[in-house]
Amino acid sequence: MPLITLDLGPLRREEALQLAGSYLDTSRTLALACIDRAAGNPLFLEQLVRSAEEGQDGRVPASVQSLVLARLDRLPERDRRASQAASVIGQRFELDLLRHLADDATFACDILLAGGLVLPEGDDFLFAHALIRDGAYASLLKTYRRELHVRAAEWFAEQDPTLYAQHLDRAEDARTAAAYLRAALAQRAAYHGDTALALAERGLQVTRDESDRCALLCLKGELQRDLSDIPGSADTFRQAILCAPDDSSLCQAQLGLADALRVNEGLQEALALLDEAQAIAGRGLMIPELARLHHLRGNIYFPMGDIAGCRREHEEGLGYAQRTGSAEAEARALGGLADAAYAEGRMRSAFEFFSHCVAISREHGFGRIEVANRSMVGFSRLYLNEANEARGDGDAAIRAAIAVGQPRAELLGQNMGMFASLELGDGAGVQGYLDRARHLAVQLGARRFEAQCMNFEGRLLLDQGDRESALRLLRESLELCRAVGAQFCGPMVASALALALDDPRERRECLAEGEALLARGAVGHNHLWFYRDAIEVMLDCGDRDGVLGYAAALEAYCSSEPLPWATLFSRRARVLVGPPVERSSVSATGLELDSLVSELKLAGLDKFAPRVEKLRSHIA
Repeated sequence: MPLITLDLGPLRREEALQLAGSYLDTSRTLALACIDRAAGNPLFLEQLVRSAEEGQDGRVPASVQSLVLARLDRLPERDRRASQAASVIGQRFELDLLRHLADDATFACDILLAGGLVLPEGDDFLFAHALIRDGAYASLLKTYRRELHVRAAEWFAEQDPTLYAQHLDRAEDARTAAAYLRAALAQRAAYHGDTALALAERGLQVTRDESDRCALLCLKGELQRDLSDIPGSADTFRQAILCAPDDSSLCQAQLGLADALRVNEGLQEALALLDEAQAIAGRGLMIPELARLHHLRGNIYFPMGDIAGCRREHEEGLGYAQRTGSAEAEARALGGLADAAYAEGRMRSAFEFFSHCVAISREHGFGRIEVANRSMVGFSRLYLNEANEARGDGDAAIRAAIAVGQPRAELLGQNMGMFASLELGDGAGVQGYLDRARHLAVQLGARRFEAQCMNFEGRLLLDQGDRESALRLLRESLELCRAVGAQFCGPMVASALALALDDPRERRECLAEGEALLARGAVGHNHLWFYRDAIEVMLDCGDRDGVLGYAAALEAYCSSEPLPWATLFSRRARVLVGPPVERSSVSATGLELDSLVSELKLAGLDKFAPRVEKLRSHIA
């Protein structure tokens, strides 16, 4: 935001005389003594002359603090104790709370107002200066100060968890750490991640109870993960594991560490942790923990390409979620089943599951679940030939993720934007999403998403005619996939590289590697993009049998749940390598080509129309 700073110097002597004269009708000698002692400080000068008005014996105090304390000491006992109670609240205070702390139901601030110690502030009051409040607070005996803070905490217990915790903290109360945990959870629920993290860290500084320590560490780890500090999150959860006082705490810490590790590719360690946590949760019949555990394992199997395992784990997670009776757990499990359907290439089912999950989450206010699944609505919708709507889903997910501070959810939204923009032939759109997605992937340490970003940048460069740069990026992307696990996007990178290459032998080698990766198990989008790319490569090579073979493979992959996207590209492939056109069927073939072009353009897939239009022109 624009900012202006004003550096205020000390009052000039004539200004000081004017200020003193507005308060003090006494000897010029005393006024000048006050001005000299204040040295241009308007607060000190104001308090000095007010003190003189109250009948000081002509002495000039040495400091603002001593002056404020002297003025407070001269107040009537009732007003002095009320000013001390008000100082416990803070710079600003409301009268009802002050009366509660002072145990004085009829107290009014008239004398404090008349003395310039406080000012009216709407329905509340404000200490005239922070130093006045500090002076009143410093005058409190320690025992009385603690008593007042406990009473203030009780006042805020239900209405403001943060103030409740802070007042207990100042009272040095044994309930402080638990109160900070509650306050941090409330701030996290309101998507104030930085504030929640600060509260959790303060709770850790004051706690003496190992259960509270472990719970605070687990929450701190979750907050660090939310704020993209994945290495810090993992370190925090490791500390929680070491100090866990019981099986329940240990299980929570292990689940948290596994969740952090899955973001930055520590998938094998995460699976080992889940095995340990499952043994603990199974012994103790910890149903909520088992629901979360199976959900996490399904999420880990997703990028690893263990499609059957992904579905099995999410189905088990749903069963445990239903046993908890928690709508939130069921919504999360529903998102897991949607992931499993997406991994299997059943995009229509995935779209329905994701849409239902988002609707339920929105209805019940499960913001984190909603934002985590919002972009996946678009990823699955893309294959229903609704690319424009899919990009809108991605944009909505980005806005929501930024609003609630969820970088990983934003990364998914940016990737959705890349997918859809590339389909729509919008190069500028791809670049805009790509720049932010790449930054987030590096920030999160999500290397498989870095590989995906390189894949889409390479495809964009290829569309723009920069084959050399595209080749360099796609080779780099494929190497990264091989290093971190190729089942997330390796096959589609291999097929993109085949598109960029010129040499027929190298092209077929890339396609062979992609097919081998698909056979080992890969996330559903790989099959769809790989077969479409392979069709284009075979068209370039003039290999009619290859085109028809990959078109058949695309249809076979979607046989259990046909997709408009796959049907359209299979049809395009067959039309482009159809049998020689006989004179008697030229008109019918022309109509079919016109229909195909119209269907491609209606879906926003204009860049796939030129080959068809070229054939149509040749027939004409």
